[in-house]
Amino acid sequence: MKKCMFISVFSFILSTMFGWEAFAQPAPTVPFAQREVKFQNGIIGKPLTFESANPRSFEEVIGKVAMPLVKLDGHLFAPAGPGLHAVVILTPGSFGVGSVLKTAERLTSVGLAVYVLDPFAGRGIKDTVSDQSQLTWAASVYDVLAAARMVATQPGIDGQRMGAMGYSRGGTAVLLAAHKQMSQAVLGEGKSLKAVLAGWPWCGYQFEHAITTPTVVRFLVGDSDNWVSPVQCQGQAAAMRANNPQVSIRLFKEAYHSFGSNLPLREIPNAEKAYNAPITYINDQGNFLDLYTGQPLPDGGVGPMLAPWNTQGAVTIGSKPGQNEAFAEDMLGFFKSQLKP
Repeated sequence: MKKCMFISVFSFILSTMFGWEAFAQPAPTVPFAQREVKFQNGIIGKPLTFESANPRSFEEVIGKVAMPLVKLDGHLFAPAGPGLHAVVILTPGSFGVGSVLKTAERLTSVGLAVYVLDPFAGRGIKDTVSDQSQLTWAASVYDVLAAARMVATQPGIDGQRMGAMGYSRGGTAVLLAAHKQMSQAVLGEGKSLKAVLAGWPWCGYQFEHAITTPTVVRFLVGDSDNWVSPVQCQGQAAAMRANNPQVSIRLFKEAYHSFGSNLPLREIPNAEKAYNAPITYINDQGNFLDLYTGQPLPDGGVGPMLAPWNTQGAVTIGSKPGQNEAFAEDMLGFFKSQLKP
């Protein structure tokens, strides 16, 4: 029988996401899949494994070619009571699952189910802060949609009211998962997520044809973010809105990366970033396009093309007073308005 343990959400966030010396509590050694996570509202996560894949490119996903499969873990947090519950697929950023558990607790407290997926442990990855290449962006997007496909079959879940949310790298994943090119390749013809919210995402990869209807999409970004570009996200929101009027973006004043985390501002010295890189577009077949010619790049060609902008350096993350509360109010209002009856 697997050993389980109760763990407080706040201490898990601190130890897993940051490992700050000031909080001297070592990171839990029990894998996320084996922990019994209980929220203060009494809801306990149900471990659920799902089958995802390791695509090398968006082209592989859209073309539905054979891809290496991988088993990933997660927890489904479902409110008590009869009837079918709307659900939010929650995917973390580069730090891992500890960074999203407080958000999951908040969502369950307003009557929404939440599935927190762990994209890293099943692949033997600790985090992607200083090396984003450990996991392709196509794989991150596939994870969101594969998790949604699985959760839709669970008892008590309304498969017609499914949302997705992610922070940072996870925000990028849910934004791209909202595109018809990806959602129909994984979920099936005519199927899509109902609502998607991205917190401080990286918007450096965008589909050339931003087709996101009927999904309602919202961006929450910080104007002072020095890890990802808020300007790129404003451009992506505008491109989406041209074909989908249900796309919105909110810019938070004097806000850095992770401004909705309710954790003190701190500097990360070795973050991988491509802050000033031009936007790289993806065509409907999933090919990256050359920045200068617009022609499809050969497999693996996007890395060398972006190399001049790819750097490692210091970035600032964390919240200023009031930002976490404003973020939570906006996020909860969005999902209640889009997913609740």
